[in-house]
Amino acid sequence: MTREEYMKALKNNIQSLTVDEQNEALQYYEDYFDEANDDQKVMNELGTPEEVASTIIEKFANALVEADKDAKKDKDDNSDSGKSSGAETSSERSDAMYFEFAKSDVKSLEFQFGAADVVVVSGDKYSVETRGILRDNFLCRVDSEGTLVVKNLKKLNGLNFWNHEKVTRIVPRILITVPEKATVKKCKILIGAGNFRTKDVFIECEKGRFEVEAGSLILKNIHGNNVNIRCGMGNIKVEGVLKGRSDIDCGMGSIKLDLQGDAKECSYDVKVGLGEFKFNDEKYSGVCQKFAENKKDNHFSVNCGMGSVNIALHRF
Repeated sequence: MTREEYMKALKNNIQSLTVDEQNEALQYYEDYFDEANDDQKVMNELGTPEEVASTIIEKFANALVEADKDAKKDKDDNSDSGKSSGAETSSERSDAMYFEFAKSDVKSLEFQFGAADVVVVSGDKYSVETRGILRDNFLCRVDSEGTLVVKNLKKLNGLNFWNHEKVTRIVPRILITVPEKATVKKCKILIGAGNFRTKDVFIECEKGRFEVEAGSLILKNIHGNNVNIRCGMGNIKVEGVLKGRSDIDCGMGSIKLDLQGDAKECSYDVKVGLGEFKFNDEKYSGVCQKFAENKKDNHFSVNCGMGSVNIALHRF
């Protein structure tokens, strides 16, 4: 697909927006292609035009609410400090950043994001590329234990992504590249808000922790041992293989595990509040609990409050 075909398909999928909203969103993505200067890379990062269109429509639907919140906060802050609101200063502007690390230097992964759109793709080395994030709010390094730490814990400016100030029109985005068939000791992914997804990536970890507060986390082709999965009000989807003990806690959100394996080789304990739990064809809802008589080597320990946990196992 060419850039022109991509943009045409994107336009066709956002017809429900006003003309002004369509033009604003399309201009943003035209700028995004221009700045990256690599059409194929951008299309791989963004996903299909349909996926991008869904994101655009959702953001415009929430834009008015977010704008009202930000305006009230700015008014309160300015009132307390006695300052008047003004244009963004040069020191506050976000710049594109790029970090690169040798495969041999990275033993574990730790990703923590307060709010961001994050995509993980496969490549020949570890690298991190950002747009729309303030340098003072971002940390990217390999620590003394060989853990690649990527953090952005502060709420990002301009979550109403499309506006008429050029310096704030860049969507807060992070593109992470990991080597093919990456194997690490630990893999920790903590998401406050926003979206995190892997594309065409294989990651194997000896121990994993995947946690979401109110965002979305989609992990494909993950091979993990002894993982801890926690979901507050967001949603988590994991595809791949989970072995050993998997501790799963779900509050009001949704957790879906689509796994390769034999259900007969697995066991589970489950406690359900007002939510729903499914394990292949077995289903539990309302206030109930069930404990395995014999815990197998591959065991799921599940606490489900008001949300839903769905575990589906398929043979290879």
